[in-house]
Amino acid sequence: MKKIRIFLASSAELDQDKLQVELFVSRKNKDWHSRRIFLELTTWKDFISSITQERTQNEYNRYIRSSDISIFLFHTRLGRYTKEEFDEAHHAFLASGGKVKKPRIFTYFKTDPTESADIAGFRDYIDSLDHFYDTYDSMDELFVKLNRQLDKLENEGLVIKPDRIDLPRILKYTVYYFLLPVLVLSGAWLAFYYFQPTDLTVKITEEEAIPGLPFREGVVALTYGDKTDTMMISSEVIFKQIPSRYKREKANLRFTARGYRPVDTMVAVRDLITLSIRRDNSLGVIFGTVKDGDLMPVEGVTISVKEIRAVTDAMGKFRIEIPLAMQSEEQRLTAIKDGFEPWDFTGIPSETEEWKVVLNKIR
Repeated sequence: MKKIRIFLASSAELDQDKLQVELFVSRKNKDWHSRRIFLELTTWKDFISSITQERTQNEYNRYIRSSDISIFLFHTRLGRYTKEEFDEAHHAFLASGGKVKKPRIFTYFKTDPTESADIAGFRDYIDSLDHFYDTYDSMDELFVKLNRQLDKLENEGLVIKPDRIDLPRILKYTVYYFLLPVLVLSGAWLAFYYFQPTDLTVKITEEEAIPGLPFREGVVALTYGDKTDTMMISSEVIFKQIPSRYKREKANLRFTARGYRPVDTMVAVRDLITLSIRRDNSLGVIFGTVKDGDLMPVEGVTISVKEIRAVTDAMGKFRIEIPLAMQSEEQRLTAIKDGFEPWDFTGIPSETEEWKVVLNKIR
């Protein structure tokens, strides 16, 4: 809504005329409301009347200088401050720059043969400023003249012009035809999302996978609330129909499998969880003892697994560490020492099970 600031000034004898002008402006606002124009009419009565630190008239004068339109009504006497207010408006008009000079000044004298010398002198003063003034015999005549001038200003499109953007209307349509539907749809979607049971897919990915030694199967358990679901997994599994309230909570996910490190973690319940697993070292160790036919420890025996070698100590003991890339579910072990028959065996590596090797002497 475009606000047009109007200051209305007159002497006290025209107080009733000012009230009639206020009613005229109110009716004009009703007509112009659809054009997004609002006339803000102000008189001295609209200012605070209590004593202030500065001269009260200064406040009136500041408003006059900032107004868009100033209307002055005169009758038989010149008001105490009316000429000062007129001069403030005139000086502001002359000093205003740019295409639009403000305030636009309209001066009306109510005809009366008994007007004072002050009024006659003020007419001459206005003439000297090359400012056009007008007269009126009745309020109806004044209203016609005021209405014609306001319409001209609107047609001119400088001082009175509607807002190009009807912000309240835009906000109204934005709220009713965009925001509300979006909020309703969002609320429906959120209700559907939060109150519908969900499924959780757990997918296995193996770190440093060993060629020829793939992950085959393990056990995965999901605990939410006081319930635990356990499933076998080879690549992925789906935990179905998890209650909606757990979408906003963490669930405990545990994984175990032979030959792999266990996983125990807290996860957010969402569509897909990728679980990274890694082999343990249960296939990475072969240890044992070498003895002869008399069950006596044999020192200095060369133990080989692929290209990895170890030599038994005085107690006949050996230990071979197999790198991750060379691990498999079975390993071939050979034991060789001069004077003994070679020994060859394929078995399962173990961190806990000892290999027992018996070498027979060559006869």
